[in-house]
Amino acid sequence: MNQPPLITVYITTKDRCDLLKRAIDSVYSQSYQNFELIVCNDASMDTTDELLHDYQTKHDNFSFYSSTQLQGACVQRNIAIHKAKGEFITGLDDDDYFLPNRLEAFIKNYDKKYSFLCSSYFRNDQKEKFFLKEASGEINLNAILHYNRIGNQVFIETKRLLELGGFDEKLPAFQDYDMWVRLIAKFGSCYKLSTPLYVCDNSHNSERISNNSAKVIAGYEIFIAKHKNLMNTKHLDSMKLLKLSISKEKPNFLKVFLLMNLGNFKSALNQLIK
Repeated sequence: MNQPPLITVYITTKDRCDLLKRAIDSVYSQSYQNFELIVCNDASMDTTDELLHDYQTKHDNFSFYSSTQLQGACVQRNIAIHKAKGEFITGLDDDDYFLPNRLEAFIKNYDKKYSFLCSSYFRNDQKEKFFLKEASGEINLNAILHYNRIGNQVFIETKRLLELGGFDEKLPAFQDYDMWVRLIAKFGSCYKLSTPLYVCDNSHNSERISNNSAKVIAGYEIFIAKHKNLMNTKHLDSMKLLKLSISKEKPNFLKVFLLMNLGNFKSALNQLIK
């Protein structure tokens, strides 16, 4: 009987011990059990190392790597990617968590013709938990260049991430979006499952890159410079719309309307109803 494929799950973490425990437990609660879990600890100052040692004594498929100096999430992700033994790989942010059938759903729906799989997800804000309604199905290069409709994690063959050199460690933000664009440009369209399999938790007060406007704007500018050659006029309008959002500028109906097109229609509406 053939052994089901091994999946590497990686988590990068920094000073979020309590949230990290929830993330790790969500991996060990998966219906699909042929996985290894790698945690990369980016110089945490709390009790993260103690927690990781505890999990290592309990699980043969658990490993972790701790840095003594702050290196950043992309460096830590790339460490995990290079250490991965799995045929497939997927990530998990330390403040988020998997729903129990996430890995099983990816294995059942994997099709090599797509560059990777992703899924719909729930977003937990401070006021409520809700299903983020995004279009599912095939996402091609034209679609992804309007805005990141994938999210922050994908399920992919490990060798594909390695072929592209992993995440761009020079980017202060937009690392996920940059990686998805590069993968789709290289390997073709991805596929998004309609079933939510992930919870993105924004309800806590821990530090996030998305709260650092200077880093986000800097990442945006580098992202545009890297991928402008792939973009047409409508894509560039979508990028201008994105900049309005990340600069936290108060939405101006006329300005948003003039930048609106079929590729960014939903994103534009979301800005207007904030």
